[in-house]
Amino acid sequence: MSHKARVIGAIALAGSLMGFSWSDWWPPAFLQPWWPPALQQKIGELEAKVNAAETEKSALLKKVTEVSQAADDCKAQSNQMAKAQDDLKARVDQLQAALADAQAKLQSMSKPVKKGKKK
Repeated sequence: MSHKARVIGAIALAGSLMGFSWSDWWPPAFLQPWWPPALQQKIGELEAKVNAAETEKSALLKKVTEVSQAADDCKAQSNQMAKAQDDLKARVDQLQAALADAQAKLQSMSKPVKKGKKK
């Protein structure tokens, strides 16, 4: 094997090995930033706050979704009630018209009774 082929093979092998475990070894410890303990603690607190805020955000989004669904349900129910009310008003109007017709027939059928004078 030529020297050039060995170098290319070594680079390919190293590249494939790095691809398998890139996060395990990169960045090396000497390249990682060093933070003072107080700053590390503050970073940890801020990360905890961010995680809590994300959790709260997802809970609020879930509640918004539930409230939106409830509002849609209420709107649909309101529309159904309005339709039922309109139907009942139409039925009442029909019944009042039928009653007026029945009263008119009753009046036309009844003959005025003449009261006679007693002597």
